[in-house]
Amino acid sequence: MSEKAAVNGQKNFVEKISTFEKIAYGGGDLASNFVLVLTGTFVTFFYTDALGLNAAIVGAIMMFSRLADGFTDIIMGYIMDKTHSKHGKARAWLLWLSIPIGIATILVFLVPNIGVTGKYIYIAITYNLVTTFLYTMINIPYGALTSLMSRDQDQRMIINIFRMFMAQAGSLIINACTLPLVNAMGGSTKQRSWIIVSILYGVVAAALFLLCFAKTKERVRVQAEKNNELGFLTSFKLIVKNNYWLLLVGIWVSMVLGMSMSGSVGTYYAKYILGNENIAGFLGALGIVPVLIIMPLTAPLNRKFGKRNVALYGSFVSIAGQLLMLLNPASAAWLMFCAVIKGIGSATLSGTMFAMIADTIEYGHWKTGTRVEGMLYSSTTFGAKVGAGVGGAVALAVIGAAGYDGLAAVQAPAALEAIKVLYLIVPIPFVIIIPILYACYKLDKIYPKVMEELNQREQKK
Repeated sequence: MSEKAAVNGQKNFVEKISTFEKIAYGGGDLASNFVLVLTGTFVTFFYTDALGLNAAIVGAIMMFSRLADGFTDIIMGYIMDKTHSKHGKARAWLLWLSIPIGIATILVFLVPNIGVTGKYIYIAITYNLVTTFLYTMINIPYGALTSLMSRDQDQRMIINIFRMFMAQAGSLIINACTLPLVNAMGGSTKQRSWIIVSILYGVVAAALFLLCFAKTKERVRVQAEKNNELGFLTSFKLIVKNNYWLLLVGIWVSMVLGMSMSGSVGTYYAKYILGNENIAGFLGALGIVPVLIIMPLTAPLNRKFGKRNVALYGSFVSIAGQLLMLLNPASAAWLMFCAVIKGIGSATLSGTMFAMIADTIEYGHWKTGTRVEGMLYSSTTFGAKVGAGVGGAVALAVIGAAGYDGLAAVQAPAALEAIKVLYLIVPIPFVIIIPILYACYKLDKIYPKVMEELNQREQKK
């Protein structure tokens, strides 16, 4: 079926989903962020400055975890596609894993005093338990649930906006409050303070995952033209034929690589360059505030201009925000202003990405005759997680090689220079790649006809 044939179609599968169900679904990503930001953004600072561990070794452990995490993503997507339970393909995993992931989040910070080598072993086990296994096993089905709640492109767009709004709200809360909360509990160099905060976040995350399970519904139960009992390799070969999915993977990986390299040293930049580690949280928060304000506006913008165009123009705003940081990199006030500019651009990417991924599921079904929600979504996150792992590990390895010592009162000049380059310069080429890839994305134009022809096929059965 040629793409040229798929034009001027009419929208099908119009559905109505309650606002409360959309909020409950968004609660799942809010829960994910309580786990992910705490064990991703702040855990390295905990390992180096509270436990006094070597940044390069910690980075190596995290890189291994992220690489392994990418592969477990793909495996979990395959497992989800084969899941048949009374709760559906995706929702059941929210029920089964909500409490285990809350407990595992706390275990990450309960590092016992068993010697330096013992601590590294404990970190490798507990960090992988959360990120490589439990987070993957709950987040892959959660993400794929978007495509199972509705086939209405407009509803998916709104569901995605609710999801990303609440995800960004969670990230805002954690970025703004974690270090001040940890310091209020006794200080960021005290392990006890981190344990208390992890208990709070773990309990909240488990409760939100359970709410998401209880109040969402899987409506899409499609039997594709071909037998969906496919082998792992056959399923993977089908998804890599999906050219629009490949573009989104490239966009996401580029975005994550830039963010992970700068984000991994953000707290260090605030502490040693700006002179106040708490500023890291405010910089993160100020980048999220415009996302929360603008994201609800992306729905009418997407309807008028298309998701791809909105994201494309927003990516140029993100580039401007990153470049403006170079004008006055030692000023906290200026960097906060730049964070707001970057946040405006990020709002358009956040407000469109997962809805566009859901669209590629329908496109892949139309193109190949086979529907594999779990494998397609999980393979998307595979690229992002590998990018995050590589980016974070490289950043920590660089500052470690430059002489960073978390227990030192004064850092070596080479370490400070490495932190500056990673925070300011390294993200630039990655944000420039993003609009180039968006320019090649054309699925919005042919999507109505794709859905029309899928509907015709299913009516013939």
